[in-house]
Amino acid sequence: MADEKKPKQTRGWLRVVITIVCCILALVGGGMVFQALASLKEKPQQSEVEEKVYKVDVFKTEQIPLGEVISGFGTSRAYREVVLSAEVGGRVVEKHPSLKPGANVVASQVEVDSQGRTRSTTPSLPLVRIDPETYKQRVVQASGRIAEIDAELKVLAEQEANNERLIKKAAADVEVYQSEYQRIEDLGKRGVISKTELTTARLELERYKQSVLNLDNETRLFPVRQLQLERKRATAVSDLETAQLDLARTEIRPPFSGALSEVMVEVGQNLRPGDPLVKLLDLDVIEVPVPLALGDYEKVAALLKAGDNPTVTLARNTTSPGQWTGIIERVSPQADESTRTVEVYIRVENADQPIPLLPGTFVNARIQGPVIPSAIAIPRDCITDGTVYVADDGRAVKRRIVRGQTLQSLVLIDEGLEAGDQVILTNLDILDDRAKVDVQQIRTLADELELMEVPLVVPKVAEQERVPQDGASQ
Repeated sequence: MADEKKPKQTRGWLRVVITIVCCILALVGGGMVFQALASLKEKPQQSEVEEKVYKVDVFKTEQIPLGEVISGFGTSRAYREVVLSAEVGGRVVEKHPSLKPGANVVASQVEVDSQGRTRSTTPSLPLVRIDPETYKQRVVQASGRIAEIDAELKVLAEQEANNERLIKKAAADVEVYQSEYQRIEDLGKRGVISKTELTTARLELERYKQSVLNLDNETRLFPVRQLQLERKRATAVSDLETAQLDLARTEIRPPFSGALSEVMVEVGQNLRPGDPLVKLLDLDVIEVPVPLALGDYEKVAALLKAGDNPTVTLARNTTSPGQWTGIIERVSPQADESTRTVEVYIRVENADQPIPLLPGTFVNARIQGPVIPSAIAIPRDCITDGTVYVADDGRAVKRRIVRGQTLQSLVLIDEGLEAGDQVILTNLDILDDRAKVDVQQIRTLADELELMEVPLVVPKVAEQERVPQDGASQ
């Protein structure tokens, strides 16, 4: 039995071995067939890896003089503005027929003669007339006092002349009686006349001498009396001038031609000195105070010191075109402690404007500042960590720059760029140094300025054309 089982076991292992060998042979044969088939297939051609080209826009630099424009804000006001008040008291008996807000009034026309004296050639109509009767009476009274004093001075002069004649006569009488007294005295010595008669003659001589002395003393008082009368007359003349001035002040006339902005008086109203009557504005010249930062003020002050009054364009706001023009006339002598600004004053001649600038208008002032010579300006968005990419012979070349003054969206370059360089504007986030680029669009400074609603700088050559329409720095 044991011998019969042994051949069966041997045949089982044999079948397993054969099966494994057949599988191995099948795998090997399949692999050889795959390799044979693969060797029959043509190998694909390998293509070279192409370098990526970036399409970019560039800014072409220019080295030209640039005129800086300084911006500020202010509220216009009349160059001359006055509130006319009553200078004398009284009842209003008449007022100008056009005495209403908005009415224009004309001042007297004044001429200056060859000797420098002024005179009114075309008197203006009074705006308000106060009852003048009281002041007329004061003029009459003062004139009467002057006439009385003049009469007294005339009488005094006659008295002085008469007194001089009396002195001469009295002196002659003294000389005559002196001779008579000598004769009487000789008679007394010879005993011809009594002592009583001699004494009477001596007293008569003394009376003549006293008369001369009294007349002389009275003559010495004439200059004092004349001085007193002259002082009284001077006081009376002053009173007359004051009365005449007060009489003239009963008619309130405009000191200059202009427009009425307020009227505060009516006929029949009783006025006291100092009561306001009307507010008068001179609209021919308008002034605009504009506060500037200290840095901007220094630029304007330097131009004024050099004798250049900077021109100014005024607009309704920062984005609107310029509507009025003027010049900076003067600057404040001190800075404002709270705002740390200094006011400059712009003068606007309304006669030169297409539309008058009215007082109280809030405006944006665009002041032509100093000229920056040989400036290179580029958009500030193309600068990354102090470097820019420049398109050079189809490559993006990274270049370090030195930044200067920032003017709105532009930056002045002190070092690192030259005129004609093409500074890359787009795809800056994916560019590398020496990357290949393809320039699509070339922009210039003029294109950048056109994009700004309020340009900060203007090319010097185009300054006169652009400033009235463009704008200023913030």
